[in-house]
Amino acid sequence: MNLTAGICPKCQEYLLLKSNVPFLVCPLCGASISNHEATTLLDKRCCDASQMNNITADCIALEAKYGPDLPWLILSRVVANFPHLESPAYLLTKLSGFAPSAVWEYLKRFANLKSQPENVPWAEDFLDTCLTYRNMEFADLFAAYIENKVRSAKQDDYRKKLAELREEYTYKANNPLSTKLLLLLYYASAVLNVLLFPAFMLLSGWLAPLVGMYYAINIALSILVVCGEVGLLFWHNRVFGNRLNMSQPERLAMVVFMASMVFAIGASIMGSIWKITL
Repeated sequence: MNLTAGICPKCQEYLLLKSNVPFLVCPLCGASISNHEATTLLDKRCCDASQMNNITADCIALEAKYGPDLPWLILSRVVANFPHLESPAYLLTKLSGFAPSAVWEYLKRFANLKSQPENVPWAEDFLDTCLTYRNMEFADLFAAYIENKVRSAKQDDYRKKLAELREEYTYKANNPLSTKLLLLLYYASAVLNVLLFPAFMLLSGWLAPLVGMYYAINIALSILVVCGEVGLLFWHNRVFGNRLNMSQPERLAMVVFMASMVFAIGASIMGSIWKITL
């Protein structure tokens, strides 16, 4: 069920509304209200820059009283209207449970913006919660955040923690064999995927007189090959660990490999239509 937020026109309290219900009774004051009027009233308040501090304080109280759903919907509108305001953006990240996608979005917007530590009192709590192994793919953004948001007395502590986590996250990937083997897997898989097309045409020509469902065999084989290639990449990650940065040759090889995966699936179909009989 789709939910939205609004404000009761009678009692001026925030409400969680069903999007597809045009009229409802306010559970707080008992008045009959219009869904459109309630949401319009909230939109008007969320567009008023002078209300930002009040809305943020209200959302903190709403979270404590009702949970994160209602304040999250309210703050989403605030952030959409005022993407440069850091306080509601941080609170929205917190309401998400510091999900990696929300952490990345917050860091991407604000990590490189210089702020006085007293204006971002949540910065150290944010780092204590989110500066973890699972978020190390954002290591460069965390480094900028520490530089721009944290008081000088604590910066070295967070830099040390970041360096330790970065080393733990990438130490295996620093092995020169890691990149060479990864490039080999990308290009070898891409070549194999391209060669599947003539292979399927030959296989179809051989199987067509024997089996009526030869095209299903081709499709199954292409899926098996692609799954095997993905399995090898997973094995590479388990053996050599994670990577923070990607070189241009590696990026190109990855794009070629991903395109060849689509080609391999298509080759199983086209190879079933265009048969080669020897």
